[in-house]
Amino acid sequence: MTHMTPDRTRSMGLKLLLVGGLVLLLGIPLIVVNVLAWERAGRAETVAAEIGQSHGGPQTLRGPFLVLPVERTVNVTSQAANGSVHETRQIVETLILSPDTLNILVDLETRVLRRAIYETPVYESHLAVRGRFDTSRINGDLLGDGTINWSAARITYAVSDLRGMGEDIRFEIVGRSDVLTFEPESGFALSGGYSEQEWRGMSAPLRDLEPGSAFDFDGELHVLGASRLGIVAAGRETSARITSDWQHPGFQGAYLPDTRDITDDGFAAEWRIPYLARGVPASWIEGRNYSIRTADEAQFAIQFISPADGYVRVSRSLKYAMGFLGLTLLLFFLIEASGGRRLHAAQYILIGMTQITFYLLLLALSEHVPVWTAYAIAATATVILTALYARSAFRDAPRALLTFAGLTLAFSVQFVLILVEDYALLIGSVLAFGTIASTMYLTRQVDWYGLSAGAKSPTEDV
Repeated sequence: MTHMTPDRTRSMGLKLLLVGGLVLLLGIPLIVVNVLAWERAGRAETVAAEIGQSHGGPQTLRGPFLVLPVERTVNVTSQAANGSVHETRQIVETLILSPDTLNILVDLETRVLRRAIYETPVYESHLAVRGRFDTSRINGDLLGDGTINWSAARITYAVSDLRGMGEDIRFEIVGRSDVLTFEPESGFALSGGYSEQEWRGMSAPLRDLEPGSAFDFDGELHVLGASRLGIVAAGRETSARITSDWQHPGFQGAYLPDTRDITDDGFAAEWRIPYLARGVPASWIEGRNYSIRTADEAQFAIQFISPADGYVRVSRSLKYAMGFLGLTLLLFFLIEASGGRRLHAAQYILIGMTQITFYLLLLALSEHVPVWTAYAIAATATVILTALYARSAFRDAPRALLTFAGLTLAFSVQFVLILVEDYALLIGSVLAFGTIASTMYLTRQVDWYGLSAGAKSPTEDV
């Protein structure tokens, strides 16, 4: 009489551990797909930037500002061979004055430029600016013993790339017949001559400006750009209204619009930014605590979002790839544990690789068709292939149908997670809890040690 040893190689407990190990192992090709997606997205951004630069690139508009040279005499001590040398030196600092009020109306016309499979939105903006300068608001403490050279006053603008200036600027002083003529500005020292750092813009001389005077202005400018338009709240009190035919705006910067209206025909948005909210003084000496670049922080912007940007959706889908890969292999394990034919580790690997190929298909297709179409094609092909393989592996049509239903549900949930990222954690947590609970219920009578599999009674002859 002999005793049979339990067949541990057929233990479902060990099989489950094996499936878990395969999920971790299959994480390696998933990493490769992630790197590929990152590389393709980086390439798309590079090409989009190249396309956009030919149209001006992302633009930020600063101004108008009233720029006044401040002449000052300073004492300078230098070291020489025979000791210290004291001398006086004339320096010129730059005083910047913000408009007392500034109203900006922007009309944006957009279109899409393409290169091969890549594209980027570009725009032509028509800006109307109105406001008022009041030189009596200049902070006298800034001047100290300095003297303003009123005859060298000028109005200054800046955009990120002057190549985006579509037409000459029109800028008129209300009540005066002359129109200011702007020229490219260079050599604008930021810190009163003590620094070689320069800020490039465009300026026009403002003649016959009287100390303490105030004047209204009215101007227009056309700016070409791509992907993004930012506007600095240059006035003490700034109001703006932007309208466009682009249906997918992204509002960025330090201030969100007070009102917005987004329709299938485009959008309209309005801002009102009071003086204290701007966080920048009404006047300052450039390079002394504040600069025009500091004023950039008081900026609101429009990002032209492309809904066809599949790389964002693919990257979001890849976040959940390991979870859904494990869910797929667990589904096959549960079907096997329920009494189906035994599956070999190689079959689990093939099933896992099929799921990984889904993400590769999704990435490739999203470069040529809308991402939702790409997802539908890749998911349908993956579900059908896996269900057919399940039919062959289990030799059972009902189990193949169960596989088809389970995978269809899994890919549908993943699609929802891509759509509603804000609720992805909640949905994913509920899904994980439900999966574990279902697994515990379905395997409550599984012989994890495999003691009954192939074992005979201790008293049975063989």
